[in-house]
Amino acid sequence: MKFKAKLSFLLFTGLLFVGCSSSKNLPTRTDFSFEYNQNTYHIISISAPSGEGYNYLIQYENDKSVLRSMDTNQDGIIDLVQYGEISLEEANTIYTYGIQVAIEQQKFKARKDKRIFTHTENNLKYTLQTFGYYTDLLYNKFEITNLTTGDEELFFDMDADGELDTIEQSDRTVKDAQEIYQRILQIGIDRDMVVFRFDKFIVLIIPQEKAS
Repeated sequence: MKFKAKLSFLLFTGLLFVGCSSSKNLPTRTDFSFEYNQNTYHIISISAPSGEGYNYLIQYENDKSVLRSMDTNQDGIIDLVQYGEISLEEANTIYTYGIQVAIEQQKFKARKDKRIFTHTENNLKYTLQTFGYYTDLLYNKFEITNLTTGDEELFFDMDADGELDTIEQSDRTVKDAQEIYQRILQIGIDRDMVVFRFDKFIVLIIPQEKAS
């Protein structure tokens, strides 16, 4: 089955470096710097107490910014190059590398929200949940709940690659379970709640009132 994938990445929120706000009611600003191809870049994160925010990828020369691009909703992908001689694809390559460096240095702060997508039809509830923060550590748990009997089925996609690896609790064949899993993944993609990037299917952190 072919998936109509929409590219994105892990939800990325404020980097732990320096907070500039002295009040809980004011936005905070953090600055994380890293080296990429012998150039220094900064990821500057602006986060409001409400949870909303945005990130900048910036390069400076002689204390003046020569490149600035923006992740407008902290979803881990650059949406806009504001100025500088760089393409959107190049900016995302550098930005993704910076996120990886931040994770390795334990200067990455992930949202506490769970990555869960649910879909209900014909009295069955399908729940897909992504665990992990970076591509090599991601896996998906897939559950099917019969809303009449309360019976639950449990499967794992240990690489988040769209292929079920383990059937923990179910009488279904692997083929049947895989077909259902692929269909639910596609529904999630169509609803902008699941994305495919770096050969991984990832559930986004989205307010759950949308995930019905």
